Amino acid sequence: MRRRDPLSEAINMLRQDFPGKSRSWIRRAILRLGDVRELKSGLYLVEGRRELGDWKPLYQVWFSEREGKWYCTCYFSHFGFARQRDICTHVAAVMLYRRYKKALEKAERRRVYVAEGEVECRGRLSANGELYAKPAVERLDLTFYASPKYKILVVSDVKRIVVKCNGLEVLELEGEEVPLATAKFLVERWHGR
Repeated sequence: MRRRDPLSEAINMLRQDFPGKSRSWIRRAILRLGDVRELKSGLYLVEGRRELGDWKPLYQVWFSEREGKWYCTCYFSHFGFARQRDICTHVAAVMLYRRYKKALEKAERRRVYVAEGEVECRGRLSANGELYAKPAVERLDLTFYASPKYKILVVSDVKRIVVKCNGLEVLELEGEEVPLATAKFLVERWHGR
């Protein structure tokens, strides 16, 4: 079930779109990611950071549909006119923010398989997905340690879920297909039981 996380996907897309940009430029865009606020469609605020060379507390970033390019209020400062030919890290942060938001939405729409079961294992449990396990009894006593039984929940990319104890298959389950967001909710609820 391990796939590239949405942030890594967004950073990789930014790197691909700007292959000539330095690692420092990418790093500064990443540092600014948490400073981006979307006001309305096409208008963003980016908080200024002194440690990144900003002189103002806020910068506005917007996309001009008519001209087909991004603008930042830093372009209209004394030092910013030279930046108009280039892309500042305020704009890069907004681009990263938009890509990250889109990647998160895509990840949440992804579908996975979920299955619950009970298994006895005196060793290491594993599965072909994310495995969550807890004792099947309310109170642990000596009988549990002699014959430990666990309630398990598995979230997997495949329908046929295989649970192993010490590398040996002990249980096979058929997963129920659900959206990833639902699977996350089920995991949280399962932990709360």
